[in-house]
Amino acid sequence: MTPARRRLLATGAVTLAVLLVAAWGVAHWLAPANDPDRYSVVDGDTLAWRPPQCFLSRLGIACISQRLRLYGVDAFESKQTCRNARGEVWPCGAVATRRLHELVESGEFGCHVDHEFIDRHAREFAVCTAHGRDVGAVLVREGLAFAYGRGAQYLRFEAEAKAERRGAWAGTFVRPQYFREGADQ
Repeated sequence: MTPARRRLLATGAVTLAVLLVAAWGVAHWLAPANDPDRYSVVDGDTLAWRPPQCFLSRLGIACISQRLRLYGVDAFESKQTCRNARGEVWPCGAVATRRLHELVESGEFGCHVDHEFIDRHAREFAVCTAHGRDVGAVLVREGLAFAYGRGAQYLRFEAEAKAERRGAWAGTFVRPQYFREGADQ
């Protein structure tokens, strides 16, 4: 074999190895984060996601968590209260937060993040699933969240929860978007 042919084969092998490593890196980077231990619940529609590795962790510095907002839903704020059918106050915000925590901890939890859309609080939108079920749909169906913004796919679940008087629909409440603006129960 001639030296030129050996160089060509060596260059081809190196190029192939670089391409394989690059493809693995891209696939790893684009893959959904499915480790429930990397998620922590902030409130009923917001999660903090800790990347599996980051450059800072190699220096012994904690990695910064990315805030994720459930796409198309608006859950009660953590400190928000609602009233049941008898007029008694109940902590609907804490219940929504606890329910999201249960879904995250149930195993088989993961999110697909839309890196193109970021809200005004620097949260990326994500569609999350637990045991193959859409977490946003679960919360809306249970009357702990509402279809919001571009979440038209959740309107039918909201109508179902309202008709069956599930969760907050069994009494009175202020929608979270108005609660944040200062409206009171």
